[in-house]
Amino acid sequence: MMHMPVQGRSGSSVVSTTVLASVVYGLDDFIARLGAQPVHVFSRCGLEGGLRNAPSDTVLLDTYCRALDYAASETGAKNFGLWFGHQFAPRRLGMLGYAALSSSVLGEALDNLASFFPIHQDNSIVRHQKEGALCRLEYDVVDPLIHDHRHDAELSLAVFCNIIREARGPDWMPMSVSFRHKAPSCTDEHEKAFGCPVFFGQATNAILFSSDILSTPMPAADSLLFSAIKDGLLQIEATKQSLNQDFLMQVRRIIFDLLPHGYPSISQVAERLGCPYWTFQRRLVDAGFTYRLLVEDVRRHHAVKYLREDEHSVAQTAFLLGYSEGSAFTRAFTRWYGCSPRNWVCTRTATG
Repeated sequence: MMHMPVQGRSGSSVVSTTVLASVVYGLDDFIARLGAQPVHVFSRCGLEGGLRNAPSDTVLLDTYCRALDYAASETGAKNFGLWFGHQFAPRRLGMLGYAALSSSVLGEALDNLASFFPIHQDNSIVRHQKEGALCRLEYDVVDPLIHDHRHDAELSLAVFCNIIREARGPDWMPMSVSFRHKAPSCTDEHEKAFGCPVFFGQATNAILFSSDILSTPMPAADSLLFSAIKDGLLQIEATKQSLNQDFLMQVRRIIFDLLPHGYPSISQVAERLGCPYWTFQRRLVDAGFTYRLLVEDVRRHHAVKYLREDEHSVAQTAFLLGYSEGSAFTRAFTRWYGCSPRNWVCTRTATG
């Protein structure tokens, strides 16, 4: 069976990254097993709600990464993410895990893992590439706001190895493992966990293995289950997109209504929506926006609309868009469209 490189779908410009809440399952038990109090870890990073979420709900990846950092500190396990991933059963990934496990052969399982991973965790990429006699399975987070996700990267590659072990048996080992981050203090634990050489400071997070195992049958192959799981994942993707679009339209309308009274605060918009401030912030994150960028987007759209209608002067437009000074509006308009609003109006009038 020939496997071409597969790259998962990733968000192109979203601001924050979320992951399905299934990744939180078992985290409290593992922390407790290592002698720490899970409630202390979760309270420090605000992850308490994630433990009560349905598998289709999401948590912030940045929050999850902080929880792993805090867990390492509380338990004294410097390589907490590595060992949490080492014992993490793939089925606990929820639908993503079952999509891989119910595939027909290992190569297909890894292709499906790559294809569906961005639904499980947005702003992220998994690549499955065959290079002659070798295969690489790569993982990366492309959110520029997440700078350090060492524990997450080590956890993820350990779980990917466990998916392969479902087909090849518990003694299977990759040829090598690479990480982007610098070497931690206890690298001998990494070679023990993966059973192979481990390299740090590399171009990407990846596991390297022989391509001759790709045709290995998956023990839990089930075409009917896979079809149902695929439909479920695509439904999550469609639902998130639909809910986000409806939510953003509502927020845009509220911002537009408030702008003539000055720059609307995030608390004002949340109050109009009838939801707590922190819930509003969370929904914005899920939709891939920050509040500041959303206000600017509303202003940018309506600036041209007002000026095109010929009913409002530049000064009136600046006021309607919540600018206290016309100069601030001129600077913003120039940044958006490459010319001042007055020049834009003159050019439009000259060209009819």
